[in-house]
Amino acid sequence: METVEALLRQQEVLRAVIESISSELNLRPLLTRIVRHACELIGADNGTIGLVDERRELVRTEAIWQMPESELGAEMPRGVGLAGKVFATGEPLVLGRYGELESTTQPSLSANAVIGIPIWWREKMIGFFGIGTDATRQSRQFDQRDVETLTLFARHAAIAIENARLYAASEHALEEMELLYATSTQIGTAHTTRELVAAYLNLVTRGGRFACTVTRYLRESTEVGTVEVLGRWTPQDGLDLTPHHYPYHRDALDEALDRGETLAIPDVHTDQRVPETLRRIQAESGRPALALIPLRVAGAERLGHVILSHSQIHDWTPVELHPFEITAQQLASALDSRLQQERVATQGQQMAIFEERQRIARDLHDSVTQLLFTMTLIAQTTAAAWKRNPDEGERRVGRLVELSQTALSEMRALLAELRPPVPQPTGRELLETKGLVAALEAHLAATSDESTPVVLKVQRYRPATFVVEHALYRIIQEAVANARKHAQARQVSVTLSTLSRGTTRLVIQDDGCGFDTRTPTAPRADGSGMGLSTMQERVVKLGGTLTIDSRLGAGTRITVRVA
Repeated sequence: METVEALLRQQEVLRAVIESISSELNLRPLLTRIVRHACELIGADNGTIGLVDERRELVRTEAIWQMPESELGAEMPRGVGLAGKVFATGEPLVLGRYGELESTTQPSLSANAVIGIPIWWREKMIGFFGIGTDATRQSRQFDQRDVETLTLFARHAAIAIENARLYAASEHALEEMELLYATSTQIGTAHTTRELVAAYLNLVTRGGRFACTVTRYLRESTEVGTVEVLGRWTPQDGLDLTPHHYPYHRDALDEALDRGETLAIPDVHTDQRVPETLRRIQAESGRPALALIPLRVAGAERLGHVILSHSQIHDWTPVELHPFEITAQQLASALDSRLQQERVATQGQQMAIFEERQRIARDLHDSVTQLLFTMTLIAQTTAAAWKRNPDEGERRVGRLVELSQTALSEMRALLAELRPPVPQPTGRELLETKGLVAALEAHLAATSDESTPVVLKVQRYRPATFVVEHALYRIIQEAVANARKHAQARQVSVTLSTLSRGTTRLVIQDDGCGFDTRTPTAPRADGSGMGLSTMQERVVKLGGTLTIDSRLGAGTRITVRVA
């Protein structure tokens, strides 16, 4: 009768225990609860529960009940210790003394009676109970009824463990989605490679204990090149974006990395695949453990790596590597995009240099080249003119001297833009920093001529854009030069104003000899007619208008309007 009552009580306890473990979804607390209830079910004093690591073929202790803390994390391969014996046979094991085993993790408990029970799930052993009695408190031995009770309990424990694993997997999937979203958001707002690497490292290393480095290849060929460190984060120093460069030669690690595989290296000093250069770098940093995660874009060769390192020899786990592996693809795509953009920007800078050279060439053509052309025309006719009339020949020689001096002055002005004198800024620099009025005042002061003074008048002028002011500056230069050289003007006035609707108006007027506006303005032997077509082109590009009022003997008035 007492035996029946004891069985009934045990079944009632078993039901309560099953309800208890079924309500816990977090794996670690669940395992502790399972091992405690297992001891309570059969009146035992202490116990452990371990889970099977299929990859490494061993049982690792995950939770304990009234056992030394040193038992946590103990690993038992097949056939070693109580857990290893059960793992090897898949059958329960009962021992009168724990010390009967060939190897034990807790020699101080050798006198205890122990029972080992496998935990099965769908024809696969997933875990193990190790339950014992304290020999100093009781001399009880385990029997077949204890085996049956714990075997039944193990079936329900297996269900609870798998449910907790499913819950953990769903939580992990949610965390993974959140990480991917955060990564996409953070690196998506980065404009440069530097900002991108900083955003990535700040995100994935948050609260981390491993150093993380982002590198890229600067290849000279498929076999050699340079590895550039774009940024690194360490637990001690935080973020560092100082670039470093190391020589690269293809080695034994590359084949696996080319396939997109992560290389986890517990100790670079004992792994024969690690090249001497990399081994030396890790030795200098004091980080022997290394994990290389390739950065690859579909259809392209490796861009670089995400590199994890640890200050101790370390056996990398999939859980540790997973956050970096799932974000590596996003980083690779973003990095490739930023590098492409920077290459385009570099090409744009080269194009800007090309356009600046063309501008200089155009200015040379508009001024010095035209003067040289005019000088050539005069020189070609001077000898014949001298023979006919020495006075005419002398006049033409004088004209040649005048034109050569003007050409020299123009060339010096252009050279001043290319190589500005110190400390005087060039006209272009003054335009960029102080505007058109200041640039004109400086230019007119530098090119002043007592025989033809130039008066600058500024009437309610509001500064325009650099493009407009630069064009107006060039037009004034050309018009004043023409008035001095060809119109024989005694005075020139330059008036700048802004009209009521924001239109910029420029008026350049001289009292020179004037010319017939109905005749072509191509260069002639005496140099007249130069620059007008260039002025017209500059104004048309701005969407403005240029009008020229001139009559022979009555001077010239040039009016420019730009909205």
